[in-house]
Amino acid sequence: MTRLHRRSLALLPAGLLTAPALAQDAPWPNRPVRLVVAFPPGGLTDVMGRMVAQRLQAELGQPVVVENRGGAGGTTGTQVAVRSAPDGYTLAFAAPSTHVTGPILFPTPGYDGISDVAPIGAFASIASIAVVHPSVPATSIAELTALAKARPGTLNFGSAGAGGSVHLAGELYKMRAGVDIVHVPYRGGAAMLTDLLSGRVQIAFDNLPQILPHVRSGAVRGLAVTSSERLSVIPELPTMVEAGVPGYEIISWFGLTAPLGTPAPIVARMNAILRAMVADPAVLAQLAQMGANPLSMTPEQFGAFLRAERERYGEIIRVSGARVD
Repeated sequence: MTRLHRRSLALLPAGLLTAPALAQDAPWPNRPVRLVVAFPPGGLTDVMGRMVAQRLQAELGQPVVVENRGGAGGTTGTQVAVRSAPDGYTLAFAAPSTHVTGPILFPTPGYDGISDVAPIGAFASIASIAVVHPSVPATSIAELTALAKARPGTLNFGSAGAGGSVHLAGELYKMRAGVDIVHVPYRGGAAMLTDLLSGRVQIAFDNLPQILPHVRSGAVRGLAVTSSERLSVIPELPTMVEAGVPGYEIISWFGLTAPLGTPAPIVARMNAILRAMVADPAVLAQLAQMGANPLSMTPEQFGAFLRAERERYGEIIRVSGARVD
């Protein structure tokens, strides 16, 4: 070190010399946290993600900024989150397409979604409703199946993006019912819904909160629910199994992950916030109004859940021949 450099350092206030060390030792979080929601605003994943962001912000005492990064079935934004520094300041909102099916379906997702993330916890699950535009002459799944078999390759179904539960709900129907209907992927649920309501898309297996008001208004015709049991919010609709499609169940879910290597105390703190959130009566009432069910898991349980979902959805993709175009 030169004499001039030593003299320059000696002239600096002592506080400036120690500032970097203090910043490094400051407790987490000491600045805003970014939550990547890998779909455009307005869809169900965005709504769920913002619910979680609001609770994290309230509990952590720092802004939690939702960053919508849509594209490629949720893999574009999730790749950004997964590759971020494992410091607790970038999180990914997880759904089936972002962490389970997208990395299987897309040729170069840039991440694995399970082996390269730190699972934090689950938040909620939700079923979908199989619907058709009123122009489709089918009032039941049996009639839709007969119509699709009579007109192979002419009916289409929309989804919020390739690889999501809404997409694979349609693929599972094709596989179990033996029909040929064409998948039309969109960059988010809101865009798909617009075309469904106009009749440009004829069929959808859409998440309940988004589609239920339109079923009740008659803008679309509900045929069945994708869960294994009937739903209390719309009990008149049969399950897909009751409607004649054997071995059918598709449920969407939502959770939270961080980049691999995120310190365990940070993961544990966010997990505790999530688990307290889904035990809050106000949150439970909000989820029930949406037709969603709370999910509560430890980080280890959520990691095992993700691995089991990868195996289950991977089998649907393999057998159905689902692909992205």
